Parts: sequence; C-alpha cells; structure tokens
Amino acid sequence: MAENTPVYAARFLPTLPQGEVKAFHVPVQWWAYDNDRLDARGDAKLRKANILAKGVDAAQAKKLVAREWGGQATIGTPVEVS
Repeated sequence: MAENTPVYAARFLPTLPQGEVKAFHVPVQWWAYDNDRLDARGDAKLRKANILAKGVDAAQAKKLVAREWGGQATIGTPVEVS
C-alpha cells in the first residue's frame, strides 16, 4: 500500500459467505478534475485510493468493489490485510 493513499470502506458486503470472511485492500484509479464547478475545468489528474472490502477470497472482494466502482475506475489486484 502506497503512502498518502486514502482508504475507503466498500459499500457492499458478501451475502451468505461460504467460509471465513477476510479483509482486502483493493486499489482503484480514476481520472478527475480539480475544479469542475460551472464548467471551469483544469487539467485532469489520476487519483488513487484503496478500498477496504470483505470477502471469502480475493476474487469476491474484487467483485464487490467492481459492483460499486466498475464504471468509474480501474480496479487492481486485491491484497489481504492481516
């Protein structure tokens, strides 16, 4: 996990998990403008964050993050939090 990268909690949780639920950091990246009020846009910047998601395995955690962020961000490989 990179320094100064914000961590957000995932909105969706696993439904009826079939095993032990673990926590994962799932990295996401998206492009955003600094000032988009009243169409006064500057340069777009690449934003990065980690999403704290819970799931039985990494694939389920990534699926839950994709459910929320899939259309707006590029989703990376989940890393288990110990």
